[in-house]
This record gives sequence, structure tokens and C-alpha cells, in this order.
Amino acid sequence: MDWRIKAFIQKILSVTRLGDKMNHSIITLNKNYNINLVTYQSYESLRKFQHSSIDLSKDLIALEIGTGYSLISAITLSLLGFNKVLTVDITRDITFGSLKKQMKHFDDIQFVKKILTDSKYSHSELNEKVALIKSVASIDELLNLLNIVYIAPYKLDDIEKHATHFDYITSQVVLEHISPSILEALFKKTKNWLSKGGYCVHTINFIDHFANPGVFQDKSISEFNFLKYSDRYWNFWAGNSIAYTNRLSYLFYLELCIKYNIEIVDFIGENYSDRVEQNHSLIHKDVIKKYNKPPKRNQLTDFQRGTLILKGSKE
Repeated sequence: MDWRIKAFIQKILSVTRLGDKMNHSIITLNKNYNINLVTYQSYESLRKFQHSSIDLSKDLIALEIGTGYSLISAITLSLLGFNKVLTVDITRDITFGSLKKQMKHFDDIQFVKKILTDSKYSHSELNEKVALIKSVASIDELLNLLNIVYIAPYKLDDIEKHATHFDYITSQVVLEHISPSILEALFKKTKNWLSKGGYCVHTINFIDHFANPGVFQDKSISEFNFLKYSDRYWNFWAGNSIAYTNRLSYLFYLELCIKYNIEIVDFIGENYSDRVEQNHSLIHKDVIKKYNKPPKRNQLTDFQRGTLILKGSKE
């Protein structure tokens, strides 16, 4: 299917009150949706945490950027041993009905066993906590039980009403959906938010989401097809709240770290699937000019995904 068809559908949905939920509902039709979600989000939460060297014996605070349609990541952070977890998103998409369906799979995928490797809690303590989680009667009860603060919708200043420093900040394929100007503000805040010795670990997807596998996948395009278009053309088709991606490579995020003097521990680039190579000569000048230092065109398609690991160094 031509990517513009999906983009047009999303453009229409974006002007309706339930548009984002309708767009997401297609994914949930897969009978394995909930177990896949629990498996993926718990695994990714643990994978990112393992890039840090955080002492969980202390009372620590974590911040998750981009809750999405599940609290699994926030729950995982709590079960690892964070004393308080803030999780934020631009829309409030969590429902207790979906949460109950997801909690049924905590045992199916050996949820506790996976977390035990890094958690400050013993096996019996984790089992007790999971039993309590599965017994809650509402989202508010769960949030209170685990000391999770869920803010949606949010602005950056809303976060500081609950905490002004964090020992761990994380996101999972979220930053690519944030505009450059908001990213600037977020990274500036990150410099001040990160406690000394704290870690920030973001996993970012760099590809054109219209090339993602699924019912509406456009199999004819490169994973970096969106780099061919002017800002005006791209924003016309995909500038809405459902389809927005910023079209930025890892280089932009590294520039932000340098600009705001945030210590870069590592950047791990990945190519996780077969690639359809982009003709670099077709990359539009509007894309190039987003960078302070004009990059080589081939660098913009180096990686499909990457994990950026930062460390707090302020006194």
C-alpha cells in the first residue's frame, strides 16, 4: 500500500477526538497483542537499565518519557527497586481493562524471573509484589501501590512539580516523535534533572514508520524514504499528531548532548532488519539543514535504531 494512503487515513483520524485510539486499535486485533506487549516492554526496560551502573539499594527516582498504552515499563522499573517512578505522555491512553489483560501474562513469560537478575528484591518479595499488582481493582490503586506518578497530558514543567532530579531517565522509541524544539528543551532539562552518577538511556527509532511491517506497510519504499521530501511536503502528509516523526538521525541527538554538556557514555547503533538502501543523492536539503554541522548524507542512514546512554555529572 502506498504510504500516502495510510498517511491520509491518519490525517483524517487526527482531527477526531478518538483518532489516536482508533489508529492504535488495529494493532490490538492480533490475538497475541498483550503477551507480545508485556514481553517487549519488560525486555526493553531491562535491556536499557542494564546499560547503567545504578545502586538500587538507595531510594531512587526514575522518569519514563512516553507511557504509551501500557504501564509495563513503569511497573518493571518499580519492581527493579526504584522508590518512585514518574511516567508521562502527551495523551492519557491507559485503561484498566487493557492493564488487566496484560497482567495475566506476568506469569506466562516468567516476568519475575527476568526482573530478578537486576532487582534489589528477593524472589519471594517479587512474587508478593506481583500478586498484589494482580489483585488491584483500579489504576489508581496500582499507582499508589507502586508509588508511580502518571502524568498525561503533560508539559516539561509539570514533571518538576513532582521531582526536580532523577537518578534514571528513559524512553523507548519515543524521541523520534518529538519536535526538534521540544527535544532542545528536553535535553536542556536533562542536564539539570540528572543526579550525579545518574543515567539517561533512550532508545530511538530512526526509520520511516510507513515502512514498518504491518497491514499498511509500503513495501516499495526504503526505511529512509521520508528523507527525500521537503518539510512542506512531508508535513502536509505526515505532520499530524498521529503520524508525526521528526526525521532526525542519531547525529542530532549527539549534537544536543554536546550543546548542553551532557556526558555521553555510549551510542549503540543497530540495523535490526534487512535494509532497503536509500539513494543518498535524493536526501532533501531541508533535512540536511536541521543539523548545526552539515552531516555527510550517508551518515543519515547509518542506523535503523540506536540506544543513547548518558550520565549525570553535575555536583
